[in-house]
Amino acid sequence: MRAASEIAVNEGLDKLTAKRVAQAAGVVPGLVDYHFKSADELVAAAFSHAATADNDTVFEHAARSDRPVDQVRHLMQAWLHEDRDPVSLLWLDAWQASRRRPALLTAVTRQMKAAQDRLEAHIEAGVSQGCFRVDNADYAAMHLLVLIDGLSPQAAMRTKIDYVEVRELITATAERILGLGEGALSATQDHDGTDT
Repeated sequence: MRAASEIAVNEGLDKLTAKRVAQAAGVVPGLVDYHFKSADELVAAAFSHAATADNDTVFEHAARSDRPVDQVRHLMQAWLHEDRDPVSLLWLDAWQASRRRPALLTAVTRQMKAAQDRLEAHIEAGVSQGCFRVDNADYAAMHLLVLIDGLSPQAAMRTKIDYVEVRELITATAERILGLGEGALSATQDHDGTDT
């Protein structure tokens, strides 16, 4: 799975074959075929493995902060960074390919829901602590993720993106969605709310 997910992220889902995975893992292709009965299953499993690992890393890092505002700030910083382009391209591949691959469609849907649920939990925590002014945390989470997902086509175009400008735009919109004051997600603040 590690070899398959690395190929998916670094080369694209269209390069993911039993032969290519076997070569990367140092095994015979028949062993890959034994575990995955179809190319669709292999692609879905590789995508799920890569997406889960990425989400776990991003959300676990954010959870190290005590304050919901800091948690969402960490999430936004991770999602709005040029180092994320390979993951954005993986998602773009998966959305496109899932039209013809039922197992991949199921995996993509599951991963999107998992990320939305995790973000919703952070938002709900912020609402309960009086940090966010949001009527519907699920809708707010979906809205934020749609903003982030909009970067995927830009990564595919291989054009130079001014991530500073993009971060400012999306962060300002996220602050409005969450009912925060201007700069709340972009400034580094102490736990008492003062800028550092």
